Amino acid sequence: MEQELDKVYDEVYRLAVDTWCYDNPAVKELTLQYNSQVSEQARKLHEESIIIDNCSFGLENDNWYIAESGLTAVNCTVTAPTDNIEGAVRNFMLYHSVLNSSKQCIIINSVDDILRAKKEHKTGIIFGSQNCEFILNDDIDAAVEVFAKMGLRVLQIAYNQRSFAAEGCYTGDDAGLTHDGVKLIRAMERHGVQVDLSHVGRRSTLEAMEVCEKPPIFSHSNPKKLFDHVRNITDEQAKKCAEKGGVVGVSSYSGILWNKKNFPSIDDFLDAIVYYAELIGTEHIGIGMDSNAQAGTYIRREQYEIVQMMKEREGQSSLYYQSVVNGRGILTMFTEGLLSIANMVCITDGLLKRGFSEKEVQQIMGLNWLRVFAQGWSKKEV
Repeated sequence: MEQELDKVYDEVYRLAVDTWCYDNPAVKELTLQYNSQVSEQARKLHEESIIIDNCSFGLENDNWYIAESGLTAVNCTVTAPTDNIEGAVRNFMLYHSVLNSSKQCIIINSVDDILRAKKEHKTGIIFGSQNCEFILNDDIDAAVEVFAKMGLRVLQIAYNQRSFAAEGCYTGDDAGLTHDGVKLIRAMERHGVQVDLSHVGRRSTLEAMEVCEKPPIFSHSNPKKLFDHVRNITDEQAKKCAEKGGVVGVSSYSGILWNKKNFPSIDDFLDAIVYYAELIGTEHIGIGMDSNAQAGTYIRREQYEIVQMMKEREGQSSLYYQSVVNGRGILTMFTEGLLSIANMVCITDGLLKRGFSEKEVQQIMGLNWLRVFAQGWSKKEV
């Protein structure tokens, strides 16, 4: 039994490297095949609309993912989850260097920059972080101010584990917001940094939303009712976010889009949007793909560690184990029909086919994020 487990997870790792750690031609071919099947109405609407993805990472240079996506703007996770202040500064400098030489992308500091990106047929890069630990300082307000001046626009207040500000969703403790967490939110709202509650524990999110005076967001969190995963959120959390004027981003990451019955596909992604539309309304839904902004930018060592952790924690019950033993090949690592940001037009197409109006599709695909950013990025005393 143990030998069989090792054998299957060796294949999981091989597939992870093959499909995530380099630009696999077979993945590109499948991606373009999905895009070729969308309607002309969807293609035209996608081209005309402001399209925003509020969770991505791994941008190294101009690439075909960005070109195919039709994205007006994308929130790229600039920092690593374990970054201290030195690591965060280094990564901010790296992204500035990448974008200074880009012909495809521009840096986003304001909503006006997003509108400019649309006008110039460019993709705007929003600097985000899914980790707040690098902010911890004797003067939290000053630290937030400095990073905001470096371009930080979206910040998560915890990443799975306990941070100085809040409980992460993986600890199982469901502890609340800390005193420094309140300070952090106040500083973020003062200096125009969007409060992001994905990856944060349930109680901490609810307490954080009580503190927020601007609309909070869940950049990439699916409904727990449909997909019972610790990373997803309850109806209570989603409703509270909407009541505060915020937006919940639906994620294509297959691990949190699995109902344990059928393997994740774009239909499950669309089901999540339909569910949220009935629960909180289309004006509070966005897209937060949680996939890389460029093919082949995953780090091999990190993939090895993730696969080993999965083997130890989930064994035969994991999505990836089940995918391998069912012979899904390269689709083991993806949500079928929605492999990456390069398939964004397929979401537009799927929403139209599900009966959403063009106005509702435009809200979900970008205008809701634009509204929230206009409020969250404003600088004022709170």
